[in-house]
Amino acid sequence: MDQWTGRLACALQAAAGMTNEGFAGWLGIAVRTVAYWHSRPETVPGTANQEVLSAAFDRLSDAVRSRFLHHLNSGAGKEGSLSGGHAVGDVVSDAADAIANDSLLSSIGVPHESIEALRQDMALLARSGGMAAFDTFSSARRLRDEARALAERTRRPGELADLFVVIGQGASLMASTAFDLGHWNESAALARAATQYADLAGHASLKAWTYGLQMTLANWRSEPDAALSYFERAMRAAPDGEPRLRLRYIAARSHALLDDSEAVAAVLDAAQRDREAAEGRPDELATSTGGEFAFGDARAAACAAAAWLDLRNGDQAARYARKALRVYEALPAVRRPYSQISGTNIDVAAAHLHMRDKDGAAEALRTVLELPPHKRNVSLTGRLARIERLLIEAPWSGDAEARQLGERIAVWLSETSARPLT
Repeated sequence: MDQWTGRLACALQAAAGMTNEGFAGWLGIAVRTVAYWHSRPETVPGTANQEVLSAAFDRLSDAVRSRFLHHLNSGAGKEGSLSGGHAVGDVVSDAADAIANDSLLSSIGVPHESIEALRQDMALLARSGGMAAFDTFSSARRLRDEARALAERTRRPGELADLFVVIGQGASLMASTAFDLGHWNESAALARAATQYADLAGHASLKAWTYGLQMTLANWRSEPDAALSYFERAMRAAPDGEPRLRLRYIAARSHALLDDSEAVAAVLDAAQRDREAAEGRPDELATSTGGEFAFGDARAAACAAAAWLDLRNGDQAARYARKALRVYEALPAVRRPYSQISGTNIDVAAAHLHMRDKDGAAEALRTVLELPPHKRNVSLTGRLARIERLLIEAPWSGDAEARQLGERIAVWLSETSARPLT
């Protein structure tokens, strides 16, 4: 689409079969904006909403895309979407939106239930490991915007602190998924904002988590010195137990990128002491919100596997990666985070290649190579690109089966919009 209009946006909504509320939630925008497009079909959305609509269009299934194009070709898009059913829906939506945003309600403070509902919604989002990155980003953005609107209506310190936590968590999830979508500069900016909101809230655990996110981003950019600088700041803020445990495991990857195996072993040894402290001191962020904001044995093992891979130690990497997969597989199916599991399987494959086991690598990649495009992200493409490079090095450079596996990976990468960082 060269330029979206209100009419085209409504045609997209009709093709997807969504209500105004559902369409707004999917895009991460206000319901009133969708209602406005219905009432002003000739309007041209601003730059930000142009980008949101284009990103949504790129993610359409073939069936929805066909309905959208048929809708336009049949002339329905040109005639507008204010048929009887849509008109009734718009009236109802406009009325509900006006009442929900009534200035009288805004003047009497923030109901405690509103803040509690936001906290619960954020926790549910953090635990939804099966969602695609863009869907998580859109939902986190919506919750963050709602919390921001409530924060403008209150001056009570306790309420502000609670809302700053929700805003910080929303910015954190947006930062993490922006990275998964390949927008790593924006991801870094969002991560810094998350740290600021955690600091405003006085939430030491969330602040440590956001510093850990900045460490992870720096590691992916191959900037281990920057990651270790964040580590020093984070350790000054982090409570004992799980927050410090997580930071040390991320730092292990930083030391590995510096090719310092002794430092990797030392920081993993120190992490064991933090693990003991964590057993007697549950972390409030991990227990009350959990999901993405929890660490646990699976992520610890996956971090250690990644560190040993950077040191090209296949045996150690495989041992830790398999431990991570065992923990993930013990979770209920709906709680299994597909991205972390797929990334760990790729690390298992890399470990097998370092151990000169080509068949083991191919088996580990089987489910990864079957992932649909909308579930592929930068973390996975970056890992697979490393596998592709390993397959053209000795001892695999002259192996016909290794070349075939490399060709399958090349096709997978070519079909994936999320590009690995280089």
